[in-house]
Amino acid sequence: MLRRVGWLGGCAAVGLLSLPALAVETGPAALFDGSQPMRFDIVEKLPLRLLKNLKGRPAPVVPPADLVAAGKVWANEVQAAKLKSAHPEPKQSFRFAVIGDAEPGRFPWQRIFAPTDAFRDHIRRIQKMDSDFMVQLGDIVSRGVEGNYRKLVEFLAAEARIPMMVIVGNHDRSVPNGDGDKTLFKTVFGKTDLSFDYNGWRFVLLDSADRRLSPEQLAWLAEALSAKMPALVFTHVPPGYLRGRLVSPFADKSYNMSGYFDEGGADFRKLVGAGNVKRVYVGHIHALGTAEVDGVRYVLTAGGGSPLYPLPPGYPKRKTAHFVSVDIGPGGLRETVHELDGHTFPLP
Repeated sequence: MLRRVGWLGGCAAVGLLSLPALAVETGPAALFDGSQPMRFDIVEKLPLRLLKNLKGRPAPVVPPADLVAAGKVWANEVQAAKLKSAHPEPKQSFRFAVIGDAEPGRFPWQRIFAPTDAFRDHIRRIQKMDSDFMVQLGDIVSRGVEGNYRKLVEFLAAEARIPMMVIVGNHDRSVPNGDGDKTLFKTVFGKTDLSFDYNGWRFVLLDSADRRLSPEQLAWLAEALSAKMPALVFTHVPPGYLRGRLVSPFADKSYNMSGYFDEGGADFRKLVGAGNVKRVYVGHIHALGTAEVDGVRYVLTAGGGSPLYPLPPGYPKRKTAHFVSVDIGPGGLRETVHELDGHTFPLP
């Protein structure tokens, strides 16, 4: 008990000392949307001997055999093949679901704000809704270390009954902020940039976990969007040109949100606007909102189970654990928000 109290006290002390610096760097809103470093990451720069249990081990050069074996089941390429095998005949209408950030928080005080078992309950509801598959938008673990991925693989084996594709988020790397390694994510889920086709639609999974898009990624994206079919893009971090544009469905505009990527953003906007892209789904900021840019609709959905922190003035007044179901058919594309308490409503 004394050790636990000391740990919590240490976290609180580091956090309180860091608040002024954080406010200067990113504004106080970044404390509440889950998008920016919490300055608790200062511990990652301290000597390992002082915080051995907290820091964990770095990403291994050679991935462990059990996670390599898990990749033969859970890699996105394998899951996409499973989807096509389960539904080999073309369908006029189909449904899938999008789940946002699900990691419960790295530190005990953060977990206080995480809705209990939300990710599990979302998956169970999705699978009861005749969904063909689901896409998780990243931050599926609190930090990309072996123990977290082992627990995740066990969880997926117990709960996931339909194909699930997973985008890499910043938390899924060896460290959530700065230059994180993606070895373990790639071991379990495979390529971080991937596209697949289903029922005449192209699904594009794009890695923005480093808060940038490289020229190589943009060239790949241009090729992925060149197909003459409607496309949906899924990525973790929202592009910077959405600042001030995202609007909450709960009637209050989300002007103060932070946590975007800028490097590569202008080219991303051009590619998305010039292609046949019908939606861009993003996470990272723990909220719900929509925007339209150059005729393309963007959906922020990051309520998969991650902490929903208290809100400062000027922020959306309501945050909710949720997922979004997407129905595609002859009438077009329709989205429905499903809250953890069972309430549903169409996404405006």
